Amino acid sequence: MAEELITPVYCTGVSAQVQKQRAKDLGLGRHENAIKYMGQDYEQLRAHCLQSGALFRDEAFPPVPQSLGYKDLGPNSSKTYGIKWKRPTELLSNPQFIVDGATRTDIC
Repeated sequence: MAEELITPVYCTGVSAQVQKQRAKDLGLGRHENAIKYMGQDYEQLRAHCLQSGALFRDEAFPPVPQSLGYKDLGPNSSKTYGIKWKRPTELLSNPQFIVDGATRTDIC
């Protein structure tokens, strides 16, 4: 059976509260029942990168000026001029994402 692709529905007010409660009741969004953003499956992406030896490149959010935004942050904006996309190892010799555990406000 093909896996169902869940398309997020963006609601406001009472409908947003109802939608959120329905998702919670179904267990959606929990680690064991994660909602796949744009159909991306973390385990499949990870396995592909490990098998091929390639670094992950998010096709849904590519490292291009258009990913930064529009108007004030658009490709021709003075605020984004000179932006260079870098990997953590280009900034530090031993980058670490979380050290000594995370708190609820560490990742937002």
